[in-house]
Amino acid sequence: MRENPFHKKGRLKKTAIAWIWPVMLSGFILYAFLRHDFPAMTNGFQHIAWPLMGVSVGFNIFILYFRVYKWAILFKPMNRRFKYFNMCLSLFAGGLVNMVIPARAGGLVQAFLIGKKENESFFTAFGTVALVRIFDSIMLIFLGILILLIRNTPQTGDAYFKSILETAGTSGIFLALLVMILFVFTKNPTNQDKLIHLLLVPVPDRFKPGTQNAVSRFRQGLICLNFAGYVCLGLLLSLLFWLLCGINVFILLRALGIELGGMLPSFLILLAQAFSMGIPAPANIGPYHAATVTVLSFYGVPAQSALYAAIVMHGAMFISNTFPGLFYLWLDKTPIFAMLKGLKNVNQNLR
Repeated sequence: MRENPFHKKGRLKKTAIAWIWPVMLSGFILYAFLRHDFPAMTNGFQHIAWPLMGVSVGFNIFILYFRVYKWAILFKPMNRRFKYFNMCLSLFAGGLVNMVIPARAGGLVQAFLIGKKENESFFTAFGTVALVRIFDSIMLIFLGILILLIRNTPQTGDAYFKSILETAGTSGIFLALLVMILFVFTKNPTNQDKLIHLLLVPVPDRFKPGTQNAVSRFRQGLICLNFAGYVCLGLLLSLLFWLLCGINVFILLRALGIELGGMLPSFLILLAQAFSMGIPAPANIGPYHAATVTVLSFYGVPAQSALYAAIVMHGAMFISNTFPGLFYLWLDKTPIFAMLKGLKNVNQNLR
């Protein structure tokens, strides 16, 4: 039987996409091997303040638990109270997936697991996950604009930080409009129905019932927007989250023996790293290092030392973001491949 040419084309496309990231990752490793002074790096490990490095890893794990608390706040207006273990399992497994898969599918895994464990709709859970991301993005942009307006930045990096400021400002306007739309979407039932009807116009008739149900469920995950107190609390906790992340960068720099004077450079590094994570790459390899090296170089840190610092900082972040996920999956006896396979079945709810 002859293979359908469209199926063959689709299979070849999937194969090509599957090979893109391994090839790019291999190229980066080869570049690092040819350009980096590994003997100097080996010697550098002897100068790391390992107790401080341990404090940083532990502090980052504490931040993960803080994120669980921050996420749980959004479920309170629904009168739902989930087991803390299941929320930790979902969020930590999502963080694990974000570290190893370039598609940034961690949010989907997070929503899928909490829905499965607590018999909650995937789309409702995903609504809360999306809302947390929006709150975090808004406060990151707010903090970034506030820091950059202080103008206590290296003159050599004026163009770089100006570009970040412009990007943050544009993103801030977009997010503000998005929150306003979501607020109207959840506040007024009539507007909800009109918007849903408008969104469903291009959807084929056989998919409309499932899609309408998914949109309605997703809307339930945004119910927090109906309560000003919870919105303010969510934004405040997101701001605190980024402040804690900045403190952790400061601890890491101290562990590496890099003193840049005050907390501002740590927050500038955090800001550059956070924006770099928007670029899909396995474990953030490449964009994370480039952002870290760029900011450190503005403060006079030599290129080799800056790259060495970026690699160590990335290693600490990778360990502290993947180990809790692996540990909770082991405690729950959840097979990773079964978890990822379950995501494929989500689209069946739309049919």
